[in-house]
Amino acid sequence: MTTARYSLAPNGLLLRREQLSPTDQHPSIELVRAKEFSLPVTYDSHTARDTAAQLLGYAWQFYTQQSLPPSLPVDLLDPTNHNATTSTWSLGTGLALHYDAPFDATLDTENYTWELTPALATRWGRALLTLAAVLDDAHAVATHAVLANRSGTTTVDNLRDWTNRKIEDDAQNSYYPVLRELKEALDQEDVSVRQQTLIAALDIANPDLPATLTGLRLNADETLTHLDAAKAIRTIANRYGIPLFMWTEEHWWLAKHLSVGELTEAEWRRFTNTPEIQEFPRHVEQRQADGVGIDFELALKQAGLACRECSFRIRGEITDTYGHCTTCLPTDRTTALTEALERGCPAEPFDRGIASHSGAPGEACYVCGLPLPTPSRCSGEQH
Repeated sequence: MTTARYSLAPNGLLLRREQLSPTDQHPSIELVRAKEFSLPVTYDSHTARDTAAQLLGYAWQFYTQQSLPPSLPVDLLDPTNHNATTSTWSLGTGLALHYDAPFDATLDTENYTWELTPALATRWGRALLTLAAVLDDAHAVATHAVLANRSGTTTVDNLRDWTNRKIEDDAQNSYYPVLRELKEALDQEDVSVRQQTLIAALDIANPDLPATLTGLRLNADETLTHLDAAKAIRTIANRYGIPLFMWTEEHWWLAKHLSVGELTEAEWRRFTNTPEIQEFPRHVEQRQADGVGIDFELALKQAGLACRECSFRIRGEITDTYGHCTTCLPTDRTTALTEALERGCPAEPFDRGIASHSGAPGEACYVCGLPLPTPSRCSGEQH
């Protein structure tokens, strides 16, 4: 085989430009950026398959030195990175294939030219076939959703209607227990589908969230309660480190005024939209302004971000700094750790000594992160 110069078309296909002389090592294809467009190129399921056929055919002919057979068995290639909305196949040599749900597929590159080795062609082709399958699946899901939306029914709706008709027709109650169980299962499935509505929206907006939001019960908008919303907000706040305080009808503040479930959702919104309740954020702001709120300097010391001795801003892990700046940290690290432990955990008054720390011996204090002495060290110190 002789080498040939190819360019990438905007749809990803390889366009032959000119034939080159054979190399001394092996035949190869040099890809050249086309002048009339800018990379990255985009694919649909058809061009992904066509380009895969070009790449895999080239690799097979190189390895076998034979004409192409009618079909080639190929294994699909799992993406290098994957989350709720994107997949990436790293191909090497500065090439990466990206999929963004639902229908966007692109090839990104750091270079203008590449030597298309058979190994690269095989990996690229397998990734493109996988991408084509993903795009086909996305279109199938979208088609199903559009048709269900246009007809106003879902598969669960159709099965439930069929079950109800069978129950009505079953005059002898011969199949009633089975049909009743089926109907209950369909009802539960319908609830699950509606619960996924908000979960899917959260996944799309926040692809780094756990895909299933384990332990979180969410409903479609028409049945979402303020308790459900509070759980979703709390999960997101915890995930991204946002300090948050919320109160709902379950909070002890309201125990002597209302019982849980006494108010409807509409009544709850009327209650929380009153001027008195709307003043709640201002009361918090005022408490902070009066100096009786959060001690942010103490929080920085608890996090090991400010020196516990002089309050100077420090950087580095607590296991390296022991919560002190370079000026206040003793030169001898054993002495430095002993003094830091004896000074106490910033979560407690500083004069409480090592007993103020929380955690098992030999592990780190789970409040301030200082490494705690092992039992042997503790006993040695006592002697």
